[in-house]
Amino acid sequence: MHFSSAAPTTDWRLDAVLAHLSEQPEIDGIMQIGSLTNDAFSPTSDYDLVIVLHDLSTPWYVGVTTIDRRFTDLLFVDAAALERIAALSTPIALHDPLAPIVRWLQHGQIIHDRSGRLATAREHVTSTDWVKPAPEENAYSSWFAINYNLAQARRMLASEDPLYRATVDVRMAIFGHMDVWTGYFTIRRLPYTGEKEAIRYLLAHDPDFLAHYGQFITEIETHAKFTHYERVAALAIAPYGELWSDHTTAMNLPNSVDRWLDLFDTDRDSKVAHFPIGKPSACCWDTHSEPRFCKR
Repeated sequence: MHFSSAAPTTDWRLDAVLAHLSEQPEIDGIMQIGSLTNDAFSPTSDYDLVIVLHDLSTPWYVGVTTIDRRFTDLLFVDAAALERIAALSTPIALHDPLAPIVRWLQHGQIIHDRSGRLATAREHVTSTDWVKPAPEENAYSSWFAINYNLAQARRMLASEDPLYRATVDVRMAIFGHMDVWTGYFTIRRLPYTGEKEAIRYLLAHDPDFLAHYGQFITEIETHAKFTHYERVAALAIAPYGELWSDHTTAMNLPNSVDRWLDLFDTDRDSKVAHFPIGKPSACCWDTHSEPRFCKR
């Protein structure tokens, strides 16, 4: 069994590869997606090919190769998954395994369609948006994660221990960069379809966030980087809530703060409003002040 091998198509032109694949009986369909289908294709672009096969053990999987000396994404899709998509009667969740295939169908260009499954599925999903926006619970989770990792970095940055100080840099790189970037879109319930599309969106709709995020990821001095971290985190979560202040109590399950506070304050019901689980108006508690609400 090989985990990898030299690409057999390194010197093949793309049209020759597509023609060859179209002749293979086990391939039911081929689609081009990404910059191949629009004016964004450039000398540094990669190729993105969707290849439909039968009897896969999963709705889709990913491979990579080289075609005409370009990096190439291979997205293998099960033919049965296309049939399921063509039969959809209600929108599917964002995390559904079929959701990426729906997006590819909506924006792809069909090259080969032996059985007509690609055309049938695409016609079905272009009539409306068949992928639901991210649920409110995901926005809450992103708000919590951004605040949690920021708070941990702030705590470690205050330490005189060199190990803690080094850990701050690692945590900002591992957690901070990803939390803030993906959380921005999750909190706004926007579909995330890749870095290039995200940058295009931000250039058009929120260049201020993009500029501050760029400062955050390129800064190398720890204290300056943390300052950018706080700024860009606040911008990311702004539509949903606030950054935690010192001595805040919060939980990653909406309104589970109540249960904890009830253990210490028998009069709490007269001071704090209650919200149904799953709503964005999550309550935080500053242990040195009156209750405050992270969602205004």
